[in-house]
Amino acid sequence: MTTVRFAAVIFDMDGVLVDGEPLHFAAVNEVLGEEGLSMSFEEYRPHMGTKYGWQEMIRDLHLSKPQAYYSDRFKALMTERYRERSEALPGAVALVRGLRAQGVPLGIASSSIQPWVEACLGKIGLLDAFDRIVTGSDVEVGKPAPDIYLLAARRLDVAPRDCLVFEDAPAGIQSAKNAGMVCWAVRTEYTRGLALPGPDREFESLLEFDLTEILGVAA
Repeated sequence: MTTVRFAAVIFDMDGVLVDGEPLHFAAVNEVLGEEGLSMSFEEYRPHMGTKYGWQEMIRDLHLSKPQAYYSDRFKALMTERYRERSEALPGAVALVRGLRAQGVPLGIASSSIQPWVEACLGKIGLLDAFDRIVTGSDVEVGKPAPDIYLLAARRLDVAPRDCLVFEDAPAGIQSAKNAGMVCWAVRTEYTRGLALPGPDREFESLLEFDLTEILGVAA
């Protein structure tokens, strides 16, 4: 018999459940390529998991069209990519389903917008697995601010200090820490070599987790 160690577990999506960053990076460059421009990986990487977007790129790259053009084009591309190409990272489905089977409340806190999250989770078969889904569409200030994680805890009706977060990017880890939550970081190819801002634990893959590490063992 087990007892729950955490009141809820909250997952980031991109880089934790799916390898979404390559889809984002490719789509950004597809849109920029229409104007003969591109963004290198080193330029792109600091913005992973944040709300940095086309308004900032128009400013930084001196783009010629209105923000609505780039935003709408990118959103349409990404919805299609998530729906068609999302693949669960190793161990993701088993971990989520295992926690679900044990009755642990589960949430998503993703900087992606709601249509992308729903398309992605639907493709990997986890849309029905989460009690609450919070997206970048729900908050004004994105990661590394704590807003998205605090909102997820509130919607799950649990105290932030009792939540475990799975994150990958520095901004997301800082967001969870700013919310007062325990944060376990999963490395990806996109974050390998980056300094991570003090996660409580760090792992190479979700395959490294055993449910007993999340569920307390009854005395």
